[in-house]
Amino acid sequence: MANSLRKRIVVSLGAVALVVALASSGLLPKAASVALDDAGQLAGGIAATVVCWRTGRRRSGAQRRWRLLMAAGMACWTGGMLVWALYRSVLDVPLPSPSYADFGFFLFPIFAVPALLSVMRRAPHQSEDGSRYHWLTSLLDGLIVVGSLFVMSWATVLGPAARSDRSDSVQFLIALMYPITDLVLLVMVGLLAVIPRVLRRYRAQLTLLGAGLTCLAISDSLYAYLVAAGADEMPLIADAGFIAGPVLIALAASAPSVAVAVPTVSVPDSVPKSADTPPGPPGGREGERTRLLVPHALMALTGVSVAIQRFTQGTVDPIAFGLFLTVIVLAVVRQVMTLLQNDALLRTLYAAQNELTYRAHHDGLTGLLNRSAFDEHLTAAIDRHNDNGDVGVLLLVDLDDFKAINDRLGHGAGDRSLKTLSSRLVDTVNAQGNGGVVARFGGDEFTVLIPASIDAGCTTARSIVDALRAPQDIEGHTVSIGASVGVVELDVFEQAVTADTLLRNADRAMYEAKKNGKAGVFAYDSDGTLRMVYNLSVQAAPFNWFGHGHATADAQGNRGMSPNIVAGEPDPARLIGPPTRM
Repeated sequence: MANSLRKRIVVSLGAVALVVALASSGLLPKAASVALDDAGQLAGGIAATVVCWRTGRRRSGAQRRWRLLMAAGMACWTGGMLVWALYRSVLDVPLPSPSYADFGFFLFPIFAVPALLSVMRRAPHQSEDGSRYHWLTSLLDGLIVVGSLFVMSWATVLGPAARSDRSDSVQFLIALMYPITDLVLLVMVGLLAVIPRVLRRYRAQLTLLGAGLTCLAISDSLYAYLVAAGADEMPLIADAGFIAGPVLIALAASAPSVAVAVPTVSVPDSVPKSADTPPGPPGGREGERTRLLVPHALMALTGVSVAIQRFTQGTVDPIAFGLFLTVIVLAVVRQVMTLLQNDALLRTLYAAQNELTYRAHHDGLTGLLNRSAFDEHLTAAIDRHNDNGDVGVLLLVDLDDFKAINDRLGHGAGDRSLKTLSSRLVDTVNAQGNGGVVARFGGDEFTVLIPASIDAGCTTARSIVDALRAPQDIEGHTVSIGASVGVVELDVFEQAVTADTLLRNADRAMYEAKKNGKAGVFAYDSDGTLRMVYNLSVQAAPFNWFGHGHATADAQGNRGMSPNIVAGEPDPARLIGPPTRM
């Protein structure tokens, strides 16, 4: 709190203490003491009304709403207090109950409750989550707290008063409503106080509001007890809460708002920093833990009070016992909701974990396994081969001159083409009936691991080349993509095979295919000799990078004779202008 607020608190409470001490000391005549007491209550109510109204008009948002609503409530309370003072000081009625003053007093909580709710609606804890679950659990927590406090009050004070001779009178019922309404307001302030961000913004205001409502609740409870006990008048010292309560509410309205600054959190260098991730509020977990523990702690105290009543009086008040059972039922419902919420959270966490696992092992564009995941499969296949002699063949597929797609049609077109080619690659491998693992090794390179012999691997490689070169439409252009494939069997080498050795030799075979006209397959045979398995130039198959129909025989012959005009690469003579849209 600011120093000016501290000074106002000290001065105001000092004046309250002086009025209470002077009115209840007996130094003044009784009529003067009553008049001073009533004047103190009226002054406090008027001050609270004026301060709440004036400070509210200078604020905006929730800060404005709760002050103006509280000003309306305190105006009603002050009107009731004026009638009460007339009864006591003018009409000489020591304990006016029931009276017309009750109308003004009962209007106070009607405005005070929405005033506190206006703060709660602006609570970040509620608005950010946007979940009905938090509102329901907050409601249940409030009911548990109210029920627990009422049971303890009934077991200790209100129950004996209700069983007195005048307990069935309208006077007692009206008097009993005062502490009950005060209790509800206190619970609302308590629930707001355990919300971390609300507490940081409204700390001084909530503290003073809670103190003011507590003072009102104490005096209201004493009033209800005296009415139930049949007292003829109310001691002036019992009015201390009626004087201090409005003064504390006025101080709460005058308290400045606290600007919530975003705390600085140091992040280790090993943790990636993200500008989109806000730092968590300090003390947030502690405040959340407090909010969860308060209702159950009060419920435990309620059980203790009921047990004490059973052992000291030999019986339990049926109303207290019934309300205690109701509180237990509410707590059970609260726990069931928590379990259901935790189950939903666990399911969400499990789904998110699966999603992260999937993303860690799959390529984001094509959905194929990524290099890391493929390395695991390859290592496992090598282990099975070394231990059990299982067969297997590795295919390294590299798209021929795919960079031209990105350069001439854009990277978006290249990405769409990669998706199409990946789908064809998977379908081709599955169609061979041998199974296998397909992965995007990086860029325009793909790897295939097939649990079959070298012959089956070569057959699959030829099918891959044919499938990938089928024309596809990209940005209005009909495009064909060649592929060079290197094939190597797991047991082609005499020494112990390793993943690095296999990949290096598959890469060597693939580049040999590129050097020999591209769009072909090279493999290591059983004695470790690198040989050509398939080549589109040798087969004289029709192929054109930007397809405009079948190539002529002369063009096919040129591909076979010149290594610079190969499948998968456009004829330099055709690069004079942009490709023609079909």
